[in-house]
Order: sequence, then C-alpha cells, then structure tokens
Amino acid sequence: MRRRAFLAGSAGIAIPSVALDDLKHIIFALEDTRRYFDSTVVDRFREQITKYAANDGTRGPRKTLPFVLGIIGAIESCARQVKPSVRRELLSVGAESAEFVGWLYRDIGMPDMAGYWQDRAIEWAQESGDGAMQGYVLLKKSQTAWDERDAIRMLTLAQAVQEGPWELPRKVRAEAAQQEARAHAMLGDDLKLMERKLDEAHRLLAEGDQAANGRQLSPHYSSSLLAMQTAICYCEAGRPQRAVEIYQGHLSDEVFSRRDYGYFLSLKSISLAAAGEPDEASEVALQALEIAVATHSIRTMLELNGLLDRLKPWSNRAAVQELYEAMLLQRGL
Repeated sequence: MRRRAFLAGSAGIAIPSVALDDLKHIIFALEDTRRYFDSTVVDRFREQITKYAANDGTRGPRKTLPFVLGIIGAIESCARQVKPSVRRELLSVGAESAEFVGWLYRDIGMPDMAGYWQDRAIEWAQESGDGAMQGYVLLKKSQTAWDERDAIRMLTLAQAVQEGPWELPRKVRAEAAQQEARAHAMLGDDLKLMERKLDEAHRLLAEGDQAANGRQLSPHYSSSLLAMQTAICYCEAGRPQRAVEIYQGHLSDEVFSRRDYGYFLSLKSISLAAAGEPDEASEVALQALEIAVATHSIRTMLELNGLLDRLKPWSNRAAVQELYEAMLLQRGL
C-alpha cells in the first residue's frame, strides 16, 4: 500500500477489521488507483469512520485520532488520481472524517486544530456537493464556540445552520435549535425565548428522524442528550437548581459513554456550585475527574478548572479542599 496513505497516521485504514476479500480490493485500488478505485472501496472507508465514531466514547481521542488521520491520508492520496465521480464520493467521506477529527481535537483541548479540520470538512463537503454536511459542520463549529464561551458566535452559527439552503435531518435541526437556546441563555436574553427554542428542539426530536439524501447525521442525538443540553441552558440562564433537577433525573452512566458521562458530571458539578451546594459539587467533580483522566478528555478537565474558580468562596471546606488537592495532583504540582 502506498506510503503516502499512512503519512498522516500510524495505523492507516485499520485493516484487521476488514474482510480478506475487501482487503484485496483495497490493495488493488491503492496499487492502481484510477483503474480499481470505486464505490466499494469508498464504502469501506465510510464503514471504518462509522466504527471509530461509535467507539470514541470508550477508546478516547488519543487512541482514535491516529487511525482516523490514517484514513484521511489514504483518501487525500487517492483523490488525486481517481475519476471525478469517485473523487466526489471520496471527498464526501473525507468531509465526514475531517469533521470527526475536528471533534477529537476539540476533546483534547486543541481548538485551533479543531477549527482547521472543520474548515477542511466544509471545503470537501462543498466540492463533493454535500450540502447537508456543510450545515452539520457549522453546527459543530457552534458547539466548539461553547468551549470558549463565545456566545455571539454560537448564536449566529446556530442560526446559519437553521437558515441555510440545505436539507437537514430533524435531529440536526433539533440540535441547532437547542444550540441557539443555549446562546440566548448565555447572552442574557429573555428566558421565554430560550424556552421556545428548547420546545422547538423537543418537538423536532419527537417527530422522528429522517435521512437527508440517504445520510444519517447526528445519530447520537437523543432525548437524553437533549435533556443534558436543556440543563446547561437553565444553568446559563441563572436557574441552576432547575438544571440540577434535570441532571438528577436524566444523567446516567447507562445512557452515555464513559467519556460523555464524565463530561456531563463536570457540568452538573458547576450547576451544584451555582446553586450553593459546594460539598456535593466537589463530590460529583471528583467522579468526573477520575473519568476525565481515564478517557484523556481535556474538555472535561477544562470545565473542572472553571469549577475551581466558582468554589473559591468555600475553599476552607473539607470536600472542596479534597477536590483542589486531586486537581493539583493531576497537574503534577
């Protein structure tokens, strides 16, 4: 197989999970790309991306990233030599892969790299004529803006998703409406405006999803995840007690991946601190810290760092001191 296919990652296309006949087809395609490369090989790349995305919450970004970069390396190498129709199919998979890489970089706390790969995803989606993916990546950009608490950018990006010329699945439209609701909460807009957008998100999700042009986007989005996002909105709107109630009713390690469960625990601890419950906030944060370390989720660690600032008024309490010491230990201090 061509060396250029592996320059971007150490494990290429992860061939152990590919059947022997499929592997032979891929090898022939990479040896004589223009002659052999067809939709069958493109489908193998897409299957690999779907597999890694499904296991990401357990494996963590550092283990997953090299494999996905390897797939992108193979796609970029082959896209220079195939027929135009196959190139467009390849770049459509490349857009999915680049969006996923953007997410992985976001999870390890590298927003500049996340933004770079999101931009590549949009470029490839445009070239391949994949309008739905363009709107989807704008949604992911809006979510990345949340990490930096850039509320106005969150708002305009979420609105662009909903107003764009593309046909999007209801799940994506629901997620965009929820994202707009969060931005309104952060900007201090009318609470009723936030709740109207949340109601819209719940309605769209309840109507059931449909594929856009045979595609499934936001397959992970569910009523449980919308509940978590609703809790975040209420905390940002100055209603932390309501947020805590939602977390207590819907946050479960049986529903979310380990990585995501830890992340939402960190946000629950922030709501508890805002509600004036420093001891319980610290106890929940310690659980989140353990999971963040195990899954290498810098995104969760950043939220816990923000929690420490909120807990300063209670720094003399034993539970808070225990959390401070655990965080210092992880920083190597």
